[in-house]
Amino acid sequence: MSVDIQNETAPNETAAPPTEPRLSFIARVQHGLPEIDWRWTLLTALVMAVLWCLLFLMQNVLQILAGIIPVTAGLFLGRKVKRQLALHGVLLGLIGYTFGAIIVGTYGLLGALGIVPLPMVQSPETGNILQVGATDLVLFYLSFSALAMIPFPAFGAIMGGRAEQRQRAMREQIEVRGGQLERHAPVRLFDDLQGLSLPQFGTYVSDLYRKYGFTLTDYKFLHKDKHLDLELEYQGETYLARLSVEDKVRPGIVQSLVQDMQRRGIKKGIVLTSTEFMPDVRKAIKGGAQILLVDGKTLFEIAQ
Repeated sequence: MSVDIQNETAPNETAAPPTEPRLSFIARVQHGLPEIDWRWTLLTALVMAVLWCLLFLMQNVLQILAGIIPVTAGLFLGRKVKRQLALHGVLLGLIGYTFGAIIVGTYGLLGALGIVPLPMVQSPETGNILQVGATDLVLFYLSFSALAMIPFPAFGAIMGGRAEQRQRAMREQIEVRGGQLERHAPVRLFDDLQGLSLPQFGTYVSDLYRKYGFTLTDYKFLHKDKHLDLELEYQGETYLARLSVEDKVRPGIVQSLVQDMQRRGIKKGIVLTSTEFMPDVRKAIKGGAQILLVDGKTLFEIAQ
């Protein structure tokens, strides 16, 4: 007897979770408002509005700099906040635009009372220099400034926030790895090789092995000034390379490498140094471990 199981559900099979409905724009705004950093948003908006209005009311070549103020303010705010980048940028633009309207309106009122001078413009018809009225000044601000002060801060906040996120992720990776590989000066002599620091030596070795088809997949500093592990891959096989810049490499570095290889299931290892090994280092390779020892002179000859 045969049983048709094509339409039956396996007992261990779980149904796919239902797809959550996409939130509307208003719902997303309501959801994001509690995450707004109002302190930085309001402060940045006020500074942006003051600087914008100062250049807006000036009658010289510095007015061309006004366009960079909203983007710069957005970049600054984007680096200060961690969530809701677009919403922060939109609110920054709207609030800054409102602050600016209040500033320009107040200035126009003072100008109408003769307390402060109102801007002067040249008439396109007669060429005469005319004074701008307070109402015209405010209307011009409301129309002209809306094009720059509302959309540009959002663009700047998104760009600044994403750049900060990338830098934050890079800092976290450096912290997990215990350090960062560094560039080095050209190595033309053996003395140049011996003069490399451990982060520079790591870059030198990874670049050299890359020329022979290896790929650097990860690295970690076991000790900032003494030992560095490079995880390399070649033709689908993983190699664990342990680097040292000590004056003489001791057997302990090989013994610890053997233990780490066994723990991680890596079959092949390399110990590289820019100096030399102590005579009894090779005796530390036990248990059939496949470990290659490369001293500084050998490494320099390979690189030539």
